[in-house]
Amino acid sequence: MRRFVSSLVAAGLLGACGGGGVGNAPAVVAVYVLLGSMQCSGGGTTADALQKELIAHSIDVIATRCGLDGLPRPQVCGESDGHIAVFDVVETQAALALAIGFSLLSTLSNPTVGDCQ
Repeated sequence: MRRFVSSLVAAGLLGACGGGGVGNAPAVVAVYVLLGSMQCSGGGTTADALQKELIAHSIDVIATRCGLDGLPRPQVCGESDGHIAVFDVVETQAALALAIGFSLLSTLSNPTVGDCQ
């Protein structure tokens, strides 16, 4: 009887854990910022430096990617080349990212995003 009760208690405790599945994952939103690099000369900052800025503002970064904003622009030396850094952040922290100069990736109509080089 004691073994049976112990088994029931153990099963109840394990069932209460919830399993940590996808349903428990925080909602994530993608934010981006231009790297500041220019046509013909490059320059600007790095995705790593921008990620550190987010972390310094207590924003949890889930993933980091790089890409292009997809906006048409004239080919002129010294103009932005459209390179962006994209960060997946917890949705509840997105407003803070926007307040420090990041924008929602969803506001771009045709971005291309992939791994950072």
